[in-house]
Amino acid sequence: MTKSEFSRRKLVKYAAVAGASTALAGCSGGSDDQNLEEARSDSMDEGSRPLTWIGPAWAARDGQAELYKEVTGIDIETTTAAVPTVQQRVLGGEASSFDAFSAETSGAGALVNDNSVHIPVPTDDVSWESDTISDLFSSPADRLEHLGTQTETINEILWQDEEQTELKFPPHVYNFDAVGYNPEYVDEANLWSDVFDDQYEGRVALGATASITIPEALMHLVDQGMVDGKVGDLNNPTEEQLDAAIDFLIDQKTSGQFRSTWTAYGQSVNLMASEEAVIGDLWQPAALDTRRSGTPITYSTMSTGQKGLQGYRYWYGGISPTKAGAGGSRSNYAEIAKLIDIHYGANFPRFIQGYGYSVPHYPNTDLVRNGSDDTGEGMGPEYYDWAYEGQATYDPVDEPALFDPQSYDWADEEGEPSDEGGVRDSGTIEDRIDKVGFFQIWPDNASYMTDRWREFTSA
Repeated sequence: MTKSEFSRRKLVKYAAVAGASTALAGCSGGSDDQNLEEARSDSMDEGSRPLTWIGPAWAARDGQAELYKEVTGIDIETTTAAVPTVQQRVLGGEASSFDAFSAETSGAGALVNDNSVHIPVPTDDVSWESDTISDLFSSPADRLEHLGTQTETINEILWQDEEQTELKFPPHVYNFDAVGYNPEYVDEANLWSDVFDDQYEGRVALGATASITIPEALMHLVDQGMVDGKVGDLNNPTEEQLDAAIDFLIDQKTSGQFRSTWTAYGQSVNLMASEEAVIGDLWQPAALDTRRSGTPITYSTMSTGQKGLQGYRYWYGGISPTKAGAGGSRSNYAEIAKLIDIHYGANFPRFIQGYGYSVPHYPNTDLVRNGSDDTGEGMGPEYYDWAYEGQATYDPVDEPALFDPQSYDWADEEGEPSDEGGVRDSGTIEDRIDKVGFFQIWPDNASYMTDRWREFTSA
């Protein structure tokens, strides 16, 4: 990737977020060293104070804080907040209150690109080895070649420099979001188009986040030949494409296609668990929580559609040190780097797969599948092969649409997959990567998008 390619994308796309947070002068600008020197000087040495971390509940769970305390001896004070609230607080003058923040890729751009309230993390400071990191991150332009110019947006948020020696927004979780459906009412659903199928009129749960729902609609519209476009446009649409997608969604909403739209995770679970909705664009943890309520749900193995323009919605969540909060001593930065690094250890992949999420270093089978380190034990052969290789469980599973990986007793020794065992929804990780349809970002035309999106939410 050339320097011009790396820097060509317009930073003004984050103006809609930045404009809502006016007190930026004290938390952005200046060199990294200057920000470190001017930031609060209280040290975390010997656990004298907790590390402070703000992020959404899916990114900063209690189990992660407990693991960090076990490894470092330092407590974590976690503030749980939705991504827009993370943006508002970090950009709005509270950056000095937090040592680290988390978000996902459509929310992180406002924090690490336009406003630059992060500290880049050298790969040497964490366990980021290119030969044990998925090529989804180490070489997205090659691995996701079918996405065209969308891969530029991955590198833009992932790397601070062209040489790829510093991580701008270090990833710790990611997934390939899809359609979830109740198999008692829906035989099969493997396209975003299925959410708009009139046979499910009034039984659809649709997310109401503009930067997510619009590209889902665009994949349907472009694949069906209803809107002009190509795969490289899908995560960064033109105003004309935005108009077409939003007009379509307004028509779908007013005609009664959706049982309800949802903005909070719990809403989607309640809609599916109560069977008010039988199909929707869901996060995989929501699908698993629906199962835990006793309602069956299948998480789709997505198809790429008629023209190869549909597929999974790929995003990643990350952890970044804040400039103002990383402390006046380099030791504080080192402790925050440890927070990032424990997620590249042996224990975290096992913990987070219970929520359906994957980790960047899964190719390191010696560690993630078979090994251990100071963070704990790896996944073991049965769990790893089920999660990443598409293998069946060693024990039979009677009701696959109710299978819960958190309650299954995973074997630590090698065994044989059962002919009646359960397999992971959506297939192997390589199959999922092959069928990625778009990478989730905050688009260039964000101001126009949010203005028009109000028409959808009020329809």
